[in-house]
Amino acid sequence: MPKEKTMLELIEERNQLIEARKGIIAKVKKEARQLSTEENNSLGEAQIRLEEIKTEMEEREAMNRKLGTPHGKESQKRFSLTRAIRESMSGNYSEESLAVIQRGKEQMVGLETTGSLIIPVGEQRAVVVAGTDANGGYAIDTDLFDIMTPLQANLILAQVGANIVTGLTNNVSIPKYSGTTAAWAGETAAAADGTGAFSKDSFAPKRLAAVTYISKQMLAQDSLGVEMMLRNQIILAISQKLEATIFGKDATVTTKPDGFFTTVPAAGGVVDWAKIVALETSLSTSNALTQNLAYVIHPAILGKLKTTVKDASGAGGFLIGDNGLLNGYKSLVTTNIASGMQTGLNEYGAIFGNWADYFVGQWGALDLTIDPYTEAANGQVKIVVNAYFDAGMRRAESFAKTTWK
Repeated sequence: MPKEKTMLELIEERNQLIEARKGIIAKVKKEARQLSTEENNSLGEAQIRLEEIKTEMEEREAMNRKLGTPHGKESQKRFSLTRAIRESMSGNYSEESLAVIQRGKEQMVGLETTGSLIIPVGEQRAVVVAGTDANGGYAIDTDLFDIMTPLQANLILAQVGANIVTGLTNNVSIPKYSGTTAAWAGETAAAADGTGAFSKDSFAPKRLAAVTYISKQMLAQDSLGVEMMLRNQIILAISQKLEATIFGKDATVTTKPDGFFTTVPAAGGVVDWAKIVALETSLSTSNALTQNLAYVIHPAILGKLKTTVKDASGAGGFLIGDNGLLNGYKSLVTTNIASGMQTGLNEYGAIFGNWADYFVGQWGALDLTIDPYTEAANGQVKIVVNAYFDAGMRRAESFAKTTWK
């Protein structure tokens, strides 16, 4: 006997049938002809199956009402991630969860989904029509998973002013122009062609998979504190993986963005005042010393900056000021920046840049795979979060990097 389909599976099948039907009709109209026998049969079969799905869904809704599943204005519930995870383990989703998952699927245009929960991002609240009752209709007030706002708060990249763009649906190309040049010429000589060259940087969604765990005992709770804790775990898992890649030294692969230290610069050696200023000078000579300027360094280097004087006399003070500014610019610290580099494996990455020229793009919704089996012996549920990002420099001249110890 075939396994009974869940409400989510029924909705997916219904949507597929509707799209298939639209495709047949569009093709016939484009070719200006009558339906073939095969097409006629396909449309008939699709219509019969759509009616069957409609009936089955109505029966499920009626059963849910009898069982006390929240319906109508009197008993509305907001979307709960912990509840949705429990439902995904049983395959029986509430109307609140189904409405959110459907919205998430709409955000995943052109992206493959593998998980049982597709959570939309970039929205906080929306009223989702879930059906019609005898009193003239009802709606579910849904609290959607606004991950990007708290995610950005956790990102060093957001704090230094990188361009973070969310809700993308297609590949992105950012044009660059080398600039128009002018030249002196004789009174009757032909002017030199000073037209600059156009180029572009292209960005495409790359799947970032992060893993987090929650105990089954904790998952059984419905408190707001547990809900926020789980959301924060997911946000932290994504932000840590994303920045570890961007500031890292892993070799180039097509499935993820290059890190700043994928290409390791010449060894910088022991940090001193001249080397700090040299990074600023590099941007200045490239006419990039504008906008969101900041240093990003490792905590181990911060310790050196606080205890090393600018000159032998000590009159100039320590390398970093009491106000936390490094060479007059903001400095941010992260353990995600590459370490263990150069011959002695004892140097840490350091970057000074105009971070307005760094792009981070996010595509689609969050795709969550709920695995209650792998860690079952430990009383935990494994959650694999699939998100889609790409990142890179829009202008290489806007960044100077080195390694220090």
